[in-house]
Amino acid sequence: METRSPLIAGVFAVAFGLMAHALVGHVPFPFGDDFAYAPLAEYKANGALFARDDQLRMFANHALVYEWVYWLGQSGPGVEAVFRVAVIALAVVCAGAVMGALGGFGAPILALPVVLALGVLGPLDGLGRGDFGGLIGAFFHHHNMALASVLLAVAATLGRRFVLAGLCLAGAAYAQPMTAIHGAWIVGLGLLLAQPRATWTLAFVALIAALPAVWIVGRGVLVDAGGEGVQIDLITDAYRFRAPHHYDPPWGDIGVATLYLLAGWLGTALVARTDRWLGRFGVGLMLAFTVLHAVTLVVYKLGVAETSALFILDANRSTPLLFVLGPVIALAGMWRVGVGAASLGCGVVLAAIVGVNGSVAGAGMLAAGVVVMGLHRFEWGPRATAVGACLAVPLVFPPATLPPFVPAETRDVLAQIRAQTPQDALFVIPVGLSSFRHYAQRSAYVDFKLFSVAQPAQAALTRARIDQVLTPKPEHAEVIGWPAIALWDEDQRQAGTCEAMGATLQATGAEYYVRAVAPGEVPPTCAGLVRPITGATLVVYEAAE
Repeated sequence: METRSPLIAGVFAVAFGLMAHALVGHVPFPFGDDFAYAPLAEYKANGALFARDDQLRMFANHALVYEWVYWLGQSGPGVEAVFRVAVIALAVVCAGAVMGALGGFGAPILALPVVLALGVLGPLDGLGRGDFGGLIGAFFHHHNMALASVLLAVAATLGRRFVLAGLCLAGAAYAQPMTAIHGAWIVGLGLLLAQPRATWTLAFVALIAALPAVWIVGRGVLVDAGGEGVQIDLITDAYRFRAPHHYDPPWGDIGVATLYLLAGWLGTALVARTDRWLGRFGVGLMLAFTVLHAVTLVVYKLGVAETSALFILDANRSTPLLFVLGPVIALAGMWRVGVGAASLGCGVVLAAIVGVNGSVAGAGMLAAGVVVMGLHRFEWGPRATAVGACLAVPLVFPPATLPPFVPAETRDVLAQIRAQTPQDALFVIPVGLSSFRHYAQRSAYVDFKLFSVAQPAQAALTRARIDQVLTPKPEHAEVIGWPAIALWDEDQRQAGTCEAMGATLQATGAEYYVRAVAPGEVPPTCAGLVRPITGATLVVYEAAE
């Protein structure tokens, strides 16, 4: 099956990619970052939208692939349908890329389900910024496309296809530029140690192919780079304020990530015994991951030598790749040297990973992997039968689909706003109402989702406006980031008196104030404000003429 049965190998990747997707589950569009990137894509396609939305218009969208896939969906098939296909395709592509990495390092590609169990299906699928859904996610995200592109670049480099590897790295730049930079560091350092001259080919192809993405994204960022008079501490008031869990992950999570690093290093030591080129490439890969991990530990966690450049790096965003490549290299090393004292260390570390980062879904995949690996000595007939059985599992038991993220009552109010208010109207909304722009198609004064921490002027505007419309209770003043959103929205609701709402509308220049409604609450009736729209979860106020 390794080389003589490419068709069976392809079906094998499809089978276990679909199985992993089924075990992960499915979250339909729109969800999470869709509430930021969908309005950005709509605005780019139609500049008349969000005419007074300063926060959105200052956001330099870097997710070019997201825009293209979104526009494809809008052109006819439907965004949800296209995103659904993209999620399935990404699962299969990632499975195929893992197989390529396994084969490249000299491990049996039949170990694919073992790697998926260890690196994809655990409760922790990444560290900090990388803990967003894993390599094979339940929802479509451009970051997943960038990770898949980098993983394909690793597999292509192992196959000595350096031009293809460069193109894959360039592809990552169109999905998520910072992930592409991580990929260039990881793959580039590996190739630099293994075959220095080939690094020039890789770098040249990647740079030339990525130039349009660099130009488009860079131009948008530079437009916002000025911001004269803007004073904001990006680290304290933006990065740590918006997402403290990205830069202060629990020590337990850091320990789990360290186990994956250790597995990769031990595997590299074993691989180097049998193949010098692979050994040097593995050293480069693991050294790159180690440096990134050190930034997370020393700079983010311990607060030593903090600089904006290192926070922009988001050093742990590529950890889903580490969680896969660490076990790949460990399994390859064990396979190459065979059973013995030398491979015992890798086995112990992999067992520890199962112990601290295992799951029921992972256990099922791991069991399937052990059975499939036992077929290595058989010819294609038994293998094909086993692969067919594996392929049947996700077809018979498809992934569970979660209900819509936004309650129907809220969607109904937002639809009324879209139908009954002028397109150029400006709304003050609860800062946590990230779904507003997508469903209402109207300008928002500020929300927490479109907080571009890497753009000083946009970040300063966002932070200032959040402080303007929101006054947290004293007991909530020190709570920050995404965990604080529910508390802030409740504080904003309770502070939404008639006098406060009128003053906010006057100060912001907005025409409408969207106030949350608690279950059983009767919205206040205000002398100077009218209520054109009233719903079960939201009520809209407008200044009386």
